[in-house]
Amino acid sequence: MARTSKKNPPALDTRVKRQSSKMYSVGIYARLSVDSDERKNESIETQVEIAKEFIGQQGDMILYDSYVDLGKTGTNFNREGFERMMRDVRMRRIDCIVVKDLSRFGRNHIETGNYIEKIFPFMGVRFIAVTDNFDSMNISGQDETLSVNLKNLINEMYAKDIALKVKSSRKAQWEQGSYMGGVPPYGYRIKRIDGKRCLLVEEITSDIVKKIYDLFLSGRNMAEIVVWLYENGIVRPSEYHRTGQIYFQDKEKSLEWPKRSVKAVLTNPVYMGCLVQGSTSGKDYMMRGRHDFDSGDWSVKEHTHEPIVSENVFFEAADRFEKMSMYCNKDGFSKAVPLDEDIFADVLYCGDCGSKMGRSIAIKELKRGRVRVYSYNCPRHSRVDHLKCAGKNITLYALTDIVKKAISQEFSLSAMRPKELVESSNREAEALKKEWNRQILDYEKKLEGIRRLGSEQYLKYRMGEMDEECFKSAKEENDKRMLALRQKSAAAAERLRTIDFETAKKNHFLRTLVKGNEKSELTAEVVRTLIQRIEVYPDHRVRVIFAFKRKDVLPGKGGI
Repeated sequence: MARTSKKNPPALDTRVKRQSSKMYSVGIYARLSVDSDERKNESIETQVEIAKEFIGQQGDMILYDSYVDLGKTGTNFNREGFERMMRDVRMRRIDCIVVKDLSRFGRNHIETGNYIEKIFPFMGVRFIAVTDNFDSMNISGQDETLSVNLKNLINEMYAKDIALKVKSSRKAQWEQGSYMGGVPPYGYRIKRIDGKRCLLVEEITSDIVKKIYDLFLSGRNMAEIVVWLYENGIVRPSEYHRTGQIYFQDKEKSLEWPKRSVKAVLTNPVYMGCLVQGSTSGKDYMMRGRHDFDSGDWSVKEHTHEPIVSENVFFEAADRFEKMSMYCNKDGFSKAVPLDEDIFADVLYCGDCGSKMGRSIAIKELKRGRVRVYSYNCPRHSRVDHLKCAGKNITLYALTDIVKKAISQEFSLSAMRPKELVESSNREAEALKKEWNRQILDYEKKLEGIRRLGSEQYLKYRMGEMDEECFKSAKEENDKRMLALRQKSAAAAERLRTIDFETAKKNHFLRTLVKGNEKSELTAEVVRTLIQRIEVYPDHRVRVIFAFKRKDVLPGKGGI
């Protein structure tokens, strides 16, 4: 698509200048992706200036705000600036949108056409693309609609072509052994040699990497290696890459290495001179988030740079990891016996530091066989830096017993009756069912909209207004969207089906507990309903903060 100079804006069609008695509140939308060609010719400032110049020539427009997305792709509409603009549209703050051209609005022809032809007209929003001479208020016939659709299709094909070129370019560099990552692995630095980004060994940090391997192969575990690194004043990798400092300047304010960083050093093939690249990607058409590739698509290159450890040392460490994994599985017990649901996952915190308590699992041998034993610990207890927290541990059995007694006591003090509790629980269930039914209906409406769109596209294809390749591409996109909606609808329906069962279990628990039977089962649903937060302190002291006040359950009663 031809580019527009900011000094010489295009001649505007006289029909766009036509005024009406209505005054429009206008939002300018500008977008710039990360492609270098666009950055030179399509600056945000240029787009906004052209739009403002156009608005200034109209007698029926007042600028409300400008909405900008910098470094955002046009292949989808998941953009902060765009979403903020749509919120203002829904709030009736703006009723006209002006963009420099259609490609700045979006490069997905299906989504872009849906907004221009259906969503904006339904919401009473006028849409103008200045350099494309498009004004939704002045569409005169099918030819103009076809012209807009063709431009949107070309914009989408351009985005797809750019994505393929970038991917091909990166793959070619991978095959040449060029390091395509961002920050170099700890122990290496990057230097460009003959156009390639090469990894060179750093003197001091590479010695630290070797020491980590030595410690691990001598029998130290990850926690012990973390302690050694901290006691020797070694800055963790993220801080090193940010500051360039290898050793602590102030130990009192320094942080320990995360265990995952130690494991990353011990499991990365880069340290034996091998590059494994392309296992994930973030530059792919219609899939902008990072995503995994199958191992068959990875780029694996051996002897691309100087190793820090030998292959024998690296694979010896890998063998130890494998043996540790087999030991933890207890001859397949972990896979044979599924984990129980963590009923306190979202409400249990350390009372001293405020961190969310972590669940630990042990396997014990009893007369009836192997069983899982659960307990909770403060995650900061094992730290060696200034964030270390006092040790506290509580078993699932002890915690459940304390929480049951706290709920029973709270109910007995408020003289709550089982019937009233059950009625309150049933009201909550009905409200939940109503909300899930609303979501399912919303999914069905969206599915019906995609079906109608597919029918329209099929008619255009049969009438020769859309070629076969475009129709197949559009159908594939529609199928993807419909599959995602069906999955969401099925999940909502499953959740709807479980509400009555979970409510019945909760009501049974409430009845038995109020009657003094503390042997009733405590479930995650009960915990989420009744409890806002549980804090654990040393010596098994527990504070339970309820999610309700007595007056909320029993009208006329005082609050807690």
